[in-house]
Amino acid sequence: MKASRTSPPARQAEEIDKDQVSALARGLQLLDAFRSSERFLTVQDLVERSSLPKATVSRLAHTLAANGYLEYLEDQGQFYLGARVISLGFSALGALRVRQVARPFMRELAESCSASVGIGSRDRHTMLYIENAASAANQNFRLNIGSRVPLATSAMGRAYYCGLNEREREQLLSELSQRAGADFRQIKASLDAGLKSYAALGFCISAGEWQSDVNAVGVPFRPADGTVVLGFNCCGPAFQLPERDLREKWGPRLVNMVRNVEAATSSL
Repeated sequence: MKASRTSPPARQAEEIDKDQVSALARGLQLLDAFRSSERFLTVQDLVERSSLPKATVSRLAHTLAANGYLEYLEDQGQFYLGARVISLGFSALGALRVRQVARPFMRELAESCSASVGIGSRDRHTMLYIENAASAANQNFRLNIGSRVPLATSAMGRAYYCGLNEREREQLLSELSQRAGADFRQIKASLDAGLKSYAALGFCISAGEWQSDVNAVGVPFRPADGTVVLGFNCCGPAFQLPERDLREKWGPRLVNMVRNVEAATSSL
């Protein structure tokens, strides 16, 4: 890929936000290129996923490797995430005290509904699971820490959206409109449906909208310390969690559980 194709957007990005360090942003782009299903990437893979010039990618990748954020297999010409990245992830998870506080409440509800109860944090246009409790009776349906669900069609994502204030929603919608293009209208309609459900019921519902055989309810959680909004959900196979039960039983139970977590974390 020729440098001339990618350099104008880079200059434009610098003009948009003078406070950003473009070299750092580009390095983070390379780290973002790695996915859980693909451990190893070549320089060419990184070029294609970052849209940066090959020479720039090579310099950035070797700089990241020299500092422990990437590792390099010289005989194969491949990079993979280093221990420094893993350490950062564990530090971030460990600092989220809500995970430890919520865990027993989540296990109790998961066993009651024979499904799973999770916590998610937004990562761009998806929700990233940061904690999950699954019923022993339903081991075939399990979303682990690190799993992702869509922002707009999942109950967890809709709950997150409902937990934002007006300014934060407008900012998120602006980001989504730039990323989603022609799909933005449907995404906005899905998020609005979540707002309507939350206003009427106190929780969001996703019945077969993320996956046709999966139903879920979601409730937002805004920590007392003012840090990022999280989304709690109760999620499982549609036959296990029919929509009527979500509305009449499991939605209210999830709301009550989140209120208990809020009370327990407010004293920390």
